[in-house]
Amino acid sequence: MPIARELIRKAYRLISAGSPTVPLKGDDLSLGLETFNELLEYYAATGLMLTIAKTVSFALPAGQGEVVYGPATFLPVPDVTNGRLANLNSAWLDLSGTIYPLIDKSRDVFLESYKYDPLTGLPRFVVVFPEDKVTRLRLYPAPSTAYTLYVRGKFQAARVAVNDDLTGLPDYFTRFAYFAVARDVAFFKGRADAWTDKLETLYNEAKDVMEAASEVNLSITGDSEALLNGANRVRAGV
Repeated sequence: MPIARELIRKAYRLISAGSPTVPLKGDDLSLGLETFNELLEYYAATGLMLTIAKTVSFALPAGQGEVVYGPATFLPVPDVTNGRLANLNSAWLDLSGTIYPLIDKSRDVFLESYKYDPLTGLPRFVVVFPEDKVTRLRLYPAPSTAYTLYVRGKFQAARVAVNDDLTGLPDYFTRFAYFAVARDVAFFKGRADAWTDKLETLYNEAKDVMEAASEVNLSITGDSEALLNGANRVRAGV
């Protein structure tokens, strides 16, 4: 797995701006690194180009109706520090082995129909409030007892430094990154003519592979009319 420096060097070679024996010059390295970090943030806008979804748990205390997801460097420190939640696939609660799926509600519907006034019980809905550096998940109603909250989604990758390794990225993402960085750098370096139709074809092929591998679910499925049985309602504090 290459380090960021080698990824940038290889990207420059695609547009004939570098060679195996000639080091990068001037601001080549810093420009390539900044371009790569900009692309990482750009891909997190919708989550489509972030290919690695993961499940993250959080010990949700009674009465806490909002959970913040973001980087550990953000202040105040978020509840979950896996990075900004870029795309939510599904969310559910666990109480003593009983699973309670959460139902997605759009922000507009939530703000028009529900109140933030204290209301506790079994959370049934989750609403996503994305912000610049963090994402806030609002649970409604707020939990009347402690749960374990599970979220499966895509989290924005942290910015990389020039000597960071890219172990967290799959090989097909790295291959795509070569072309993506070269494509943007070619225009910033005045080498637009070096970006040929053949390179554009290879870039699109790699992008198609990225999108095909992407795990994206824009809705959380669940039965809003589901009725819990008596025992489960008692355990959930309903």
